[in-house]
Amino acid sequence: MDAVEEIKRKLELVEYIGRGTHLQKAGRNFRGLCPFHTEKTPSFYVFPDRGSWRCFGQCGEGGDLFSFVQKRDNLDFRGALHLLAAEAGVELSAENAQRRSHADRLGAIMSAAVAFYQRCLSEPDGDAARAYLTEKRGLTPATIEAFRLGWAPDGWRALRDHLEGRGYDERDAVAAGLLVDNENGREPYDRFRGRFVIPIADERGVYVAMGGRGLHGEEPKYLNSPQTELFDKGRTLFGLDLAAEAIRASGTVVVVEGYMDVIGPWQAGFRNVVATMGTSLTESHAGLLKRFAKRVVLAMDPDAAGLAAAERAGGLFLSLDSPETMARSARSAEQIAGGANLELRVAPLPAGKDPDEIALQTPEIWEAAIAGAAPYAEFLLRRIMGPTAPDSPVEARRIVDRLRPVLLAVSDPVERAMYVQRVARHLGIHEDAVLDRIRQGLPGRRPLERSMPAGEPPAPEDLLLVLLLRHPHLRARLRHYPPTLFTDAINREAFERWLRDDEFLLGPADDPVVRHARALEARRLPPLSEEDAGRAVEAKIREIMRERIIQHQAALSDEVAIGEKEFGANRVAALSAEVWLGTVPAEERERLLGETTLEQLQLGLSIHRREEPMLG
Repeated sequence: MDAVEEIKRKLELVEYIGRGTHLQKAGRNFRGLCPFHTEKTPSFYVFPDRGSWRCFGQCGEGGDLFSFVQKRDNLDFRGALHLLAAEAGVELSAENAQRRSHADRLGAIMSAAVAFYQRCLSEPDGDAARAYLTEKRGLTPATIEAFRLGWAPDGWRALRDHLEGRGYDERDAVAAGLLVDNENGREPYDRFRGRFVIPIADERGVYVAMGGRGLHGEEPKYLNSPQTELFDKGRTLFGLDLAAEAIRASGTVVVVEGYMDVIGPWQAGFRNVVATMGTSLTESHAGLLKRFAKRVVLAMDPDAAGLAAAERAGGLFLSLDSPETMARSARSAEQIAGGANLELRVAPLPAGKDPDEIALQTPEIWEAAIAGAAPYAEFLLRRIMGPTAPDSPVEARRIVDRLRPVLLAVSDPVERAMYVQRVARHLGIHEDAVLDRIRQGLPGRRPLERSMPAGEPPAPEDLLLVLLLRHPHLRARLRHYPPTLFTDAINREAFERWLRDDEFLLGPADDPVVRHARALEARRLPPLSEEDAGRAVEAKIREIMRERIIQHQAALSDEVAIGEKEFGANRVAALSAEVWLGTVPAEERERLLGETTLEQLQLGLSIHRREEPMLG
């Protein structure tokens, strides 16, 4: 049995949701106050027969067991899969179980090393490091404790002997990156020696790596853990474990480049800051950040190196290195608008000072810079256009070509029109000329692929996904559709990946989302032109939305039937008439029953209403 289906079989949806949400029987279904928005009248339904839930109130959220956990715990599909697999006692695979066991051992040995280095900092041998941290960097004991900063003694086997004395396996210490395996056949030795140590934790607070800084001009200035089973710097953000609460509260995450650029602002009270640790912002970073906030601010030094770093960090969204990368830029722009849904901004900081110095010495300047951060598109417009207008048509065309991906990334037509006007004024040309040049850069359409072998007729949501997988030219037309179009979480995840990545089907075969999407793509479909495919998708979306209305209407009908047994059909009809006329029944139960009956009638009418086409 597929792990996803086995988890759904083992975990009863009503019982699971009911742990935190009070549910009452409503006919065949269950009803309660929505856990995702504030309401007084219950509009949240759980449908045991379908294995789904939906709020028919303000938030309009819905899905299956996995979708509920993703929404409740702010997780991606993979995170929900692992959480529910542990809850249900489902092994995702024997190999995964072995890998988790090994990762647990590495995490334990990393924590032991953090504690050892932290203790060394408090001993006489750590005096110089403590003086550097407190006197030169201005850190308080509370900050040093919060980040568990430490000192690696200047010896070849201080940590090795400590770990060995506590029974840790030397091979695990090498695998965790704490020891270096000597290439000359000699015994492994400590990687960090004579440096103050900065532990690196993942978003859960599990220590996965370390960074070490020398005090006397050693090279490299910062020595970092190598990539290990625990640590991938392209997937890890320093400080996120301590910053998560402040990020959620503020709705903004500030991204900087180095460890001290996080620690200084944290001490100054700006605790929504994380660092990329010397790498560009990656797709994995973005996927991690969107679980915590929608606004991402890149805080960078405005000198040439700092601005170049900002462009590298933004390269996840817009790669401007060459014409060959512009196609990827357009796809990344679509990801911003309809996939990752991140608002990327840039906050240039005063030149000549590091972010930690600014936050600690002039916190008002830091606060103003973050609050006034410009949208990334606007930052690039200023950066690429420069302060003066071009003096030739060739230069003007070059500027527009560089700006094309930026302007394509702006999904809001009003905002895009504003930027086009700004570019046209700067270049001294008409707006139509800018628009024509931009349209020339739009990616071409791919030919239709051949049909695959037949299978069982797919459900409406599955068939919609089949159409999308087989007709990628529809991506631009659906980029504004929310993933909640799909109730099934695995379909929802596949849709999100399809929106942002042409080649996600080439992913690993043990990925349940890839495996599911490949199975759907193998369904046989009749040959369809691009126009016919668009109409088929439009019809399928209408069918899904109509089915949701029918589902809502059926749930309300069950409640009305219960009310008719209690009050009689005539009294229920009278109550709905009172509500329709604006009279509020005195009894709460009667008011709710009247509103439910009226809503049920209105939904019944809407089911037969002719809808206009949904896609442009």
